[in-house]
Amino acid sequence: MKNSIKFSAIAVCMAATLPLTGYADPGGANDRVYTLSNNPDQNEVLVFERYGNGHMEPAGSYPTGGVGTGSGLGNQGALALSNNKRYLFAVNAGSNDVSVFRIGRDGLTLVDRVAEKGLTPVSVTVSHDRVYVVNSGDDSIFGYAFNHYTGKLKPLPNSYRKLSADGSSPAQISFDRDAETLVVTEKATNKITSFSLNDDGIPRQRHVIDSAGVTPFGFSFGKRERFFVSEAQAGAVNGATVSAYQLLEDGTAQLIDGAVAVDQTAACWLVTTPNGKLAFTADTPANAISAFAIDRSGHLSLLNSKAAEEIRPTDLAMAPDGTVLYTLSGGDQSIGIYRVNRKSGSLNKLDSFDDLPAGVTGLVVQ
Repeated sequence: MKNSIKFSAIAVCMAATLPLTGYADPGGANDRVYTLSNNPDQNEVLVFERYGNGHMEPAGSYPTGGVGTGSGLGNQGALALSNNKRYLFAVNAGSNDVSVFRIGRDGLTLVDRVAEKGLTPVSVTVSHDRVYVVNSGDDSIFGYAFNHYTGKLKPLPNSYRKLSADGSSPAQISFDRDAETLVVTEKATNKITSFSLNDDGIPRQRHVIDSAGVTPFGFSFGKRERFFVSEAQAGAVNGATVSAYQLLEDGTAQLIDGAVAVDQTAACWLVTTPNGKLAFTADTPANAISAFAIDRSGHLSLLNSKAAEEIRPTDLAMAPDGTVLYTLSGGDQSIGIYRVNRKSGSLNKLDSFDDLPAGVTGLVVQ
């Protein structure tokens, strides 16, 4: 019975595929928004431009050279940007490889596509000259060396490592801010696994802790090596939670706060603002975006359990300056655009784009 409850929660998240007072002006430089079609015949990066008034328009589609799966991956982080924002990385879950695009003024140029040792990559993370993916097909991580000049990837010897157990159902992988540790959330085992890295970027030790809440899913690093995790809590009605962790020098994670109630069902995706003071979760079956405040010690407090309403939201992304939140919704294949009040955490909808293909995954903003 326990296993059926656990995997039903995972299925919920997988299937759900002008200044005003107190607001920062999202005008000025436009954002460029990327998502991944995850098409099983031809995977593509879909690009959008967001203008100063909040309106967003398509700006092209670019084949990755690989294929997707056509359905939800139960993941966060299918796309990632390089530190200098000149390259975009995309997972091809159906062909077991990773694509690299150079970002130019006129669009994207595919510069590399490299096979990987694991099966079914679902999330990718980048830090300077290192790239890692986590694989749901064989519960593993795998790494590459990245050349900033050519955009090419080269597999890192001895970087293939297993997660805590078979059938772990990983959701996301991310470097910490110092690129000394990798963190992975495991939905099915209710574990958070971290890998300490040596100077060559190779995992030297694996650390595993129990998640504070059931079904840990998406997460985001804030300030001072703290990270914040959404927990679907096995899909229990109004049972979703969020927890805060401190990453220690030895690569282990220590609980700061949690599990803190969201008052919604199945919080699966989470992002933080660049200043580390706010966190937002996408609560798929509740059709809700929830908002949290983060204090200086890393503790969480719920600001609004339904700061915005979206039909089965399936990912989130924050503008680099923290003024605009983007939501990906599997229920109506749309991207929502919200102005963020950085004092109160309230959201004001600016626009939406409603013509995405089914199965899209991943959301990043440049």
